[in-house]
Amino acid sequence: MPRIVKNIPIMDLASFLMETPDTPVNIGSVQILKPVNGSREEVITRILKGYRESEVDAPFNYVPVFPKFGLPKWAECDHVDTDYHIRELRLEPPGTEEQLIQTVMDLHEPLLDRTRPGWIAYIINGLTHNRIAIYTKIQHAYIDGASALMRMEAVISRNARELETRPIWARLFPQQERPRRGLLNVDLAAATDQFKGALHVGAALQRSLLQARGKLKRNMPLPFSAPETLFNRPVHAKRGLGVGSVLLARVKTIARQESVSVNEVLLTIVGHALENYQQEHGETNTKPLVAICPLAIRDPGDTEAATKIAGISVALGTPGNSIARRLSEVHASSRDAKDDAAKMTNEALMQYMLVVAGIGEILQKLPTGKPAPLMTNVNVSNVAGLPYRCYIAGAEILHSYPVSTLAGGTAINITFGSEFNRIDFAVIADSAAIPDPQNIANSIVDALALLEKALGLAGKTKKAAPVKTKARSKKTAKTNSKADKTKSTRTKKGK
Repeated sequence: MPRIVKNIPIMDLASFLMETPDTPVNIGSVQILKPVNGSREEVITRILKGYRESEVDAPFNYVPVFPKFGLPKWAECDHVDTDYHIRELRLEPPGTEEQLIQTVMDLHEPLLDRTRPGWIAYIINGLTHNRIAIYTKIQHAYIDGASALMRMEAVISRNARELETRPIWARLFPQQERPRRGLLNVDLAAATDQFKGALHVGAALQRSLLQARGKLKRNMPLPFSAPETLFNRPVHAKRGLGVGSVLLARVKTIARQESVSVNEVLLTIVGHALENYQQEHGETNTKPLVAICPLAIRDPGDTEAATKIAGISVALGTPGNSIARRLSEVHASSRDAKDDAAKMTNEALMQYMLVVAGIGEILQKLPTGKPAPLMTNVNVSNVAGLPYRCYIAGAEILHSYPVSTLAGGTAINITFGSEFNRIDFAVIADSAAIPDPQNIANSIVDALALLEKALGLAGKTKKAAPVKTKARSKKTAKTNSKADKTKSTRTKKGK
């Protein structure tokens, strides 16, 4: 019988409340591995053994409980059935990447069983060129991008000779102290943060009102100002996935020359690719597309596996402008959005996102007979990853494609993640609204080349040199690692 542990935090609860059979809130990744120490079968055996024999740490041994009265709770399971949660499957010959992507989409679509902890891992055999894939699927309430990065950094190997394998749901960090409570069993620090957050949310809404009245000049888009597009068609359960990869050095070279962030370069090529897609399908805009970009808002040392994100809105450039001009516009919009976010506490950023998202949900359901104002056209995430070659059980990770969820009334999500010398990315979309997400992924790659040409950088970027690091034992993973330096976006929002 599960044991009640605590109330489900509001951000985690939102992932459950937003979820329907047509909008599962599942996130995960597809890692493609090449054995370099042992055969493919030996690597798979090591992974399965390490994953199934590992202790399952909180919250990955939790299930949600929704009582008739009172707040929803997390409850701890006495036993986690690892045979259910860790599965092996084999692709039918020939085992192409196209088959893998379709298999992953078939697995990604269904809701996870809420009577069990909300995660499943698939070890996939039979991929061409002697490769292996690992697809992990997790309900967003259990983890966010920053938490996933910390956990991946703790379990990954930097040397192909390290064969011990641990999963991200293992116990990887010391348990954190519980917050101090007052006489009424109230978390005093949290209550104070919430009160301050509410004041900051009110101030942020006031700034938006002044901007709408023309009394405050900002380049960031107003809430609910996104144009109506084919990217905002109703979302159904069937998903499509397009993937791509570019050299990280190419993006960094542009960012360095133009004094912009890596994220702003990525938003620029996304905006260009999406406008091309619209034109190919007979749609034109007079207003810039709007992207919601999540912000991880973890404090240094916070290793809790939970959802701790907010978001900023960025305009993706005036339709018809050159791609170089688009970069300048994206930079200006992103800068103003980040400056506005810097005026708010972490708690306020979360509250603000919940308020705006809640208003959006209400507007969508009002029987006005008119289209509701739109908050965003696309969700775009960028997770800074590990700057060295990564191995699992003696196999090198060749690619790691993030697989996200669809939210905010949009039929498309684009997520980037860097690792070693490359940026892997995935375009996930509703299959009915956007049946060919691979075309968008290909267009993003082409847009990067076009931006390099426009800035005089075509062919000038040197291939990134391998980052040399010492091998280390995963048993001694420390929390003051690279992950700790990247997870607090209060000082890293420009990434």
